[in-house]
Amino acid sequence: MRGIYIIGNYPDKDSFIKCFDAVISAGYEFVEIGVPFSEPVADGPVIASAVQEALSTGVKAADVLAGLKKLNKKNAKLYIMTYANIIYNYGIKKFSDDFSNVLSGLIIPDVPNPLHSYFYDRGFEIPIIPFVTPESREEDIKKAAGLKGDFIYFIGIRGTTGGSVELSSPEISDRIKQIKGFTDKKIVMGFGIKDKTDADKALSVADGFVVGTAAVKHQKNTSKYTDFVNSLI
Repeated sequence: MRGIYIIGNYPDKDSFIKCFDAVISAGYEFVEIGVPFSEPVADGPVIASAVQEALSTGVKAADVLAGLKKLNKKNAKLYIMTYANIIYNYGIKKFSDDFSNVLSGLIIPDVPNPLHSYFYDRGFEIPIIPFVTPESREEDIKKAAGLKGDFIYFIGIRGTTGGSVELSSPEISDRIKQIKGFTDKKIVMGFGIKDKTDADKALSVADGFVVGTAAVKHQKNTSKYTDFVNSLI
């Protein structure tokens, strides 16, 4: 289950669509679209800087969301990575009603797993992807395994996106084995995957990966971006 993170409408709408199409053409199973937000607490310096640049040039969350239904995702799954305020401002039930037929899931890094129920209790029907980290306790892993979402997002590093991680370390592989002991959901690794070597290592211990920072670095040059996403396959 291979995925790429793309910042919506960055550096502009046409470039974003070209990058999105490149990911689809390369054969990735899913795309994670980041909706620009002014306080991206989970993003490292590269993505945070790109998000701020997007916002400064007039990219709006509403425009990114409005364009989702026009994307030609073919057989790939589409996920949104955003923050709670975007959904609150849009309207929890309205967001669900508008995008439940478009999205396979939602990734909300500032909403802890136990608070997913806050959305579901208010009529939210889009599955929210649960997170597990190297520090997650066994009881937390068990609870995450019982949540909605067709995969578990395993954060391979401590901190924000863009850092380094030793993907072949026993700590990583042992933790993924532990998670698999509680669920049949796929385990997708994110944070710290920079090239094909990392991607292959991730696939050797987990069920998939998502590349963010390393891809965003090329997003302003669609030709380099296309070469990069093809290099990971």
